[in-house]
Amino acid sequence: MPKSYFPSLSKGGVFSNRYVKAISAAQLIRVLGRSQAWIFIPLYLSVVRHVPYPVVGFLFFITAIISLPFSIYGGNLIDRFGRRKLALITPPLIMLIFIVISTLIFLGSYIYIIYVAFVMVEPLMSIQGILDNVIITDTVKESDRTDAFGVVRIMANIGFSAGPAIGGFLSYLNYGYVFLFPALSTAAEWIIYAIYVQETPHITSLSSSGFSFPRKDTKFIIISLLIGSIFFVAGQWGTTLTLFWSRVDFITNRAIGILYTVNGFAVVFLQMPTNVLFRRVRDSTRIAIGGLIYSFSFLALAFFSGVVFLVIDVVAITMGENVISPVIYSIIGKMSPPDKRGQYFGAAQLVIGLVQPIAPLAGTVLLSYFYSDPVLMWGPLAVLGIVLSYIVYLYAGRILRSIPENGS
Repeated sequence: MPKSYFPSLSKGGVFSNRYVKAISAAQLIRVLGRSQAWIFIPLYLSVVRHVPYPVVGFLFFITAIISLPFSIYGGNLIDRFGRRKLALITPPLIMLIFIVISTLIFLGSYIYIIYVAFVMVEPLMSIQGILDNVIITDTVKESDRTDAFGVVRIMANIGFSAGPAIGGFLSYLNYGYVFLFPALSTAAEWIIYAIYVQETPHITSLSSSGFSFPRKDTKFIIISLLIGSIFFVAGQWGTTLTLFWSRVDFITNRAIGILYTVNGFAVVFLQMPTNVLFRRVRDSTRIAIGGLIYSFSFLALAFFSGVVFLVIDVVAITMGENVISPVIYSIIGKMSPPDKRGQYFGAAQLVIGLVQPIAPLAGTVLLSYFYSDPVLMWGPLAVLGIVLSYIVYLYAGRILRSIPENGS
């Protein structure tokens, strides 16, 4: 679709912003490498190492919980020491951990050592995600931020279009290659940060010691919890869905990789049209609609199967993503004071993270008990998603309308 359909993408808009271009390119490379690791680690643990489904879900739960304190600490560090410094420190550490995981898998190491290495990488990636969001918020005017986050997400999903397919091939050679590939891609994204991302203008009000949390901003915390609640359903996309496809629909690794590739293409081609379609829709309503799309798309898995249906269903689930994802970061940017953006993005990730880790844990537990009756598995999740979407529509809209915009 021509850029003229998207005013913020025309000349002088987000496409001309060097930081948007740099973050987008880094996201493409990052997701190209890391998406396959997160998709195929559940299969490696369950198929190769015979780890029970609830244990796999609990591993992701623990990983998310451990990363929560790093969200607020990382956000504060970004405000205090600057964006560029953190951008150059985190990739080498992430690369090292991926190399360690790859080596452990090649050697068939003791499973608990692999658990520890896997848990260590999530906090660093959490900080890196906050950093990217803060840089975009610093450098893009408020009216263009939803489109800017949409562009970053499109580039990430171009990487996602190829990453799972590559992972599906590498997993047949050895799962160790699935984790070696993201180590190499992380080195490439570090080069992009080093060359193209300079320090962005920001003012910090933080003292030289201690870490701050916007605990007095109750509206912000409530909004973060409401957004996080939707991820209880959206969070089934990934670990739970991958295991469901493998166990119930008997989908091969290569086919799973292709289905996730369909997801990537659906983001690439549908994200910006979705933004145009929802441009006049309130942010809270948009999130509620996305929650409903997720709920019904997952529920459909209980009644239909087959390759054609799965492709259509993946596109439907992706529309839930397209509706929700960019606007979340835009909301946080609007609510965060310019001198505390790292703190607010970190705090939002912390609050959302208190809810989000329950998703794969609950999903894998339901799968372990009701894999033979998908209605009992997806039904409760869908009902919960519908209820949560209504709550978001009812209360988040009231709160957002009462908040003055802090962003520049």
